Formats: sequence, C-alpha cells, structure tokens
Amino acid sequence: MNPLQNLKDIRIPAVIENWPLAYGWWLLLSFIILGICLLALWLVKFRKVRTAKRLALRALQQIDASSLNSVSQLNQLLKRVTMTYFPNHNVQEMYGEKWTEFLANALPSSKSKNFSESFELMQNELYQVHAAENILYARYSKSVETWIRSALPPNKNVVIQLEQNNA
Repeated sequence: MNPLQNLKDIRIPAVIENWPLAYGWWLLLSFIILGICLLALWLVKFRKVRTAKRLALRALQQIDASSLNSVSQLNQLLKRVTMTYFPNHNVQEMYGEKWTEFLANALPSSKSKNFSESFELMQNELYQVHAAENILYARYSKSVETWIRSALPPNKNVVIQLEQNNA
C-alpha cells in the first residue's frame, strides 16, 4: 500500500479581498475627508477676510496722480478700508491727529513712525488749495500702500489695543 494514496489534495486558502475595508481604513478616510473640508473652509475664510484688502490695493492703483483731489481720494480709500476692518471704532468721525494716531497704532512699531510723518503731511495737504499737480503724491501713495499691506487684516491684539486707546 502506498502511503501517499491517503493524502488529500492541497487546498489553497481563500483570496483575501480588499473589500469591505477594515475599520481603521474607514477611520483614516474619514479623517482625510474632515481635513480636506476644514482646509477648504479655512481657505474660503482666508480669502473672504482679505477681499477688502485686495480691492483697496486695486483702487489705490486706479487713483489718478494728476487729479487735483488725489490726496482726498487716498484719504477716502483709507477711511473705506478701515471701516471694513474696524467697524466698531467710529472711523468715519476721525480726522487730523486722532485719525493719524489711529492708523499709526494699527501698524507694527517699525513702520509706524515713517508712516506718521508722511501721513501728517498728507492730512495738512487735504485742507490746502490745489492749484497744480501734487508733487508728493508718490510718497503719500506709498505710505497708504504700506499701511494697507502691513496693517490689514488686523490681528486680535491690535484690535484690542485700538479699542483700549479709543475707548
């Protein structure tokens, strides 16, 4: 008798399927989807917060330097964009020294002094009679652009500081 006759055929184990997924994969997939959703929400909020800043920079480029009221347009642009980011500060009522101080306090301290000097000159020029093109328009425009780029959107510490200063 042959001892190999009693052996049964070799059975191949069942193929391991990829479906249904194990619980760990479902958990990983849900974390990835949640992360993508949170990232999308953050990007939408990021763009929404900076929309006014982008529009202000675009409007700044469109102000005609040869216009007699170009300095006034710069001041109006600053008022509009500041009212957007600081709605609780009665910015529309500020003028002169208080307005300059408010804007300077919104800037980082390294840029504040340079801005204040240029902006005070601009504020004085608002009330002068304009007979010809403004020679210092480029300086004023640069200081307004610096303020928009550096101060907006404000962080929470700056908003709290400005609320304390203007209370």
